[in-house]
Amino acid sequence: MPRGTFTPPDASQAERPTFKMTHPMLDAQIGDRARITVLPGPVIALTEPLADLLHRTAGSSQRTILVVPERSAVTPAFDRLTDATGTIVLVQEGTAYRELRSGRLIQNIGQTLEALAEPQLTVSPRHLVQADVVPVLTVSISAYHPARRTTQLGGVVELVAEHLLPDAELSWGGYEPAGAFWDRDALTRFSRAHMPTVHLVAAGHSVYGTLTGTITVSRTTNGLEEYVELNVAASTPFTEYRDRAMALLRAVSERAKPQFALAMRTYARADTSLPVTVRRPPTPLAVLIGAPGIRQLGVDAAQVASAHGGETTGYGRRRGLLVPLESNFDADWGPLLDLVRTLDGDAGNVARALGVDSSASTDRGPAAQQA
Repeated sequence: MPRGTFTPPDASQAERPTFKMTHPMLDAQIGDRARITVLPGPVIALTEPLADLLHRTAGSSQRTILVVPERSAVTPAFDRLTDATGTIVLVQEGTAYRELRSGRLIQNIGQTLEALAEPQLTVSPRHLVQADVVPVLTVSISAYHPARRTTQLGGVVELVAEHLLPDAELSWGGYEPAGAFWDRDALTRFSRAHMPTVHLVAAGHSVYGTLTGTITVSRTTNGLEEYVELNVAASTPFTEYRDRAMALLRAVSERAKPQFALAMRTYARADTSLPVTVRRPPTPLAVLIGAPGIRQLGVDAAQVASAHGGETTGYGRRRGLLVPLESNFDADWGPLLDLVRTLDGDAGNVARALGVDSSASTDRGPAAQQA
């Protein structure tokens, strides 16, 4: 792709953007509305220069567009943080492009913003090609810590590794590859120096599997939130995913201060990288709501557990809720939606937080319906 400015047909020449094209990752611009960076394959990661670009452009009125090759894969850290920052990711297919997650066909990169705003969705047939993937256990955990000098971060990652990949050598960093030896003191110092919010990457490797993901530490009115998303590809029998998820979340409830945790079976390559074609819908396995979440919802944890085949955690006023979710069907969101209805009542807050439609049929969840 040539360097320069892309001006849509029949549009006047845009003013020069306030963001100067001096960053080494920039390749082109669409007027003063978007900046374009072309990334090489075969694995697209959250590298140091890319992490710097996303950090410097966060909050800008200009959109950031990343273009990746069709025969490539993206790391979970790249996938999560581009999504969190509103970065547009396009997959190049010949002379055309498609949006990474939806598969929306975009004929001209100069018309990207207009195409994404169109109400009618035209999906590229090449997006629908199934990639070779394996089951992966994905966990999302939100835990709170008091904002004290003695607080130490990183314990949630250690807990996940201990239960899902106990022989793994862990590492961390501000970008990929996660090249720093695992050191919770160093991780905590780095996070303190980059408040109010810092995004980190974590990795673990062993002869039995791979662990990758992200750690986001944020200062809140309730203290420090440590939000972890980890993906573990290991030799786990398909029928044991829910039991391992339940055992992990039970340990999280006992040894951390979780607000919320969700375990799902997802699909990725053996190194946990994700295809740039359509993804198989995930299957919710188990959900944990800690005592703070139960108090906010104003529900009786014991009653909810009894109604949904779950169990309570903790004791007294620090009682949480752990519920198994997997049915006999892959990509079945029915049990989770049933739980959401019980927790929500008529408020709809939990459904909005999870990004699910609580009015959907319980036969198959929204992800399964899109498959």
